[in-house]
Amino acid sequence: MKLTVKNYKEATKNIDFKKLPEAAQEAHKEFDSFADFYNEDKDIKEMLDNHFKIVEPYLKDSEKKSPAPKKAPAKKKTTSSQKSTKNVTKKVAPKRTATKKTAAPKKAQRKPIEVDLMPLEIKVIRRYLNFHNKKVTERQVSLLYKVIQKAATEKTIRKTSKYASEIKSISNDLIKTYKDMNGTCKFEVPDSLYTKLKKIVDDYGVTPAVALIKRFINLYGNITKAKAQRLLTTVTNSLKNGKVDKSDKEFEQVKNVQKHLHDYLESDKLLVTNVQLKGLQGIAGLGK
Repeated sequence: MKLTVKNYKEATKNIDFKKLPEAAQEAHKEFDSFADFYNEDKDIKEMLDNHFKIVEPYLKDSEKKSPAPKKAPAKKKTTSSQKSTKNVTKKVAPKRTATKKTAAPKKAQRKPIEVDLMPLEIKVIRRYLNFHNKKVTERQVSLLYKVIQKAATEKTIRKTSKYASEIKSISNDLIKTYKDMNGTCKFEVPDSLYTKLKKIVDDYGVTPAVALIKRFINLYGNITKAKAQRLLTTVTNSLKNGKVDKSDKEFEQVKNVQKHLHDYLESDKLLVTNVQLKGLQGIAGLGK
């Protein structure tokens, strides 16, 4: 299996990283810090791609060790004497059950600000908040600071950006923390800043339709009946409860995803053309 940012966590969950080189162990611990910026920074992308190559040979060993599914216990055969005693039992009149009214599906709540691709400023703020109350390394702190500096240099985050002042506060706190820490430290975001930033990131979410399309793309090439059924259930529920509705510009593509999954479960073949796949990748921002 070829590792990617999307399938890494699921694919490596059975690997004993203590048996891997120390550099691979460290990269694994800090994966979340790197993954957010995989497409934003060439150095991070190169580092993670090299890490994937080191880890991939160990995937086969972890697959061998994964426990086989337990067989269901065989049903006991009933003897003729048991059958006869069952037939003697008195017939009980069926109870009348009141017909329950099926409640209409609840309208799904959506985020105040929905985007197809998460802005870099929000990625930075989320990563910074994820440090809160955790033990972090100098490399994690310097990495996030480097991302901010690079974004400022390349003007992907400008002084006129909506959250420029918040990014500046984060940058200043990262510098101060880095100077004061000795290898590692327990990271603490100032209370007033944490509350302000949490409110910002909680307002943002990826458009549900795009999120479903991304899940379908990530499934492609690594699909199973169970995974397809889970995603099909999520897609169907999203269409029913209004999480994805006709006003979404990706509505038709989500309906197509639903059809592809249904057809796969019926025929065991996922019939998606390269043109269709590239179109979905473009919508999900994964066509780079």
